Amino acid sequence: MNWTSDNYYFTTLKKEELFELIHFYLRTTAEYYNLDDSLNEEYTYHFKNLLGEDLSFFDNSIYYVLRDRKLHNIHASIRITYWDRETILPIQKLFSVTKEELLSQKLNHYWHIGRFIISKRIEGQRISILKKMLFDAFFPPFSLDKGLIIAECDKKLVNTLLKLGIPSYELGSPIIYLYSETLPIYIKTEWLDFFIQKNKTAQYCLANSSDSGNFMLKARDMGFQDNNSGENMISN
Repeated sequence: MNWTSDNYYFTTLKKEELFELIHFYLRTTAEYYNLDDSLNEEYTYHFKNLLGEDLSFFDNSIYYVLRDRKLHNIHASIRITYWDRETILPIQKLFSVTKEELLSQKLNHYWHIGRFIISKRIEGQRISILKKMLFDAFFPPFSLDKGLIIAECDKKLVNTLLKLGIPSYELGSPIIYLYSETLPIYIKTEWLDFFIQKNKTAQYCLANSSDSGNFMLKARDMGFQDNNSGENMISN
């Protein structure tokens, strides 16, 4: 049985909806810390930076968003990106983690996860929504085996992931970014085994959704692209 709700539905994001997503992401982040999200200089600066990142990532990404059935507003989001090893990741800019450090793991494929947030305005089903989003984002990298997922992650979320059976490795010390204590981390796909096996037969499984099925096919195409080109997958 797939995840269902009378009030919300999951869908993928279109490129022209990035403005809406980033506004939601910044507004919701501000709400978590009881900050003013008005269009001041700081908001404009972050909006411009995040939009630039998402435009560079979009073609190699799948974005999941949770919308309400009445007004179709966004209430949660997550993005999984296949890293081409050339596009500059936030972890490189924010934490000075080098490309060589990331590729030193010598794994077959590399991913970046971001824009993961759930609105405080959702009062029920938060754990179900969280598990559903993580499952859908993590399953394609996991299914390809021997990969690495890279993230800049709120410290509290790192602890939540651990409680769900998803360990991570910290690549450096935390900084304050977008108002929260943020860590540079990576997760090897093999570390996802417990979480995936526990949830793949539950209501979070993506297999029955046509959107999720397309997500899976696209992720496979992206993940195997370099293998089919004849290039060495672990070279710099």
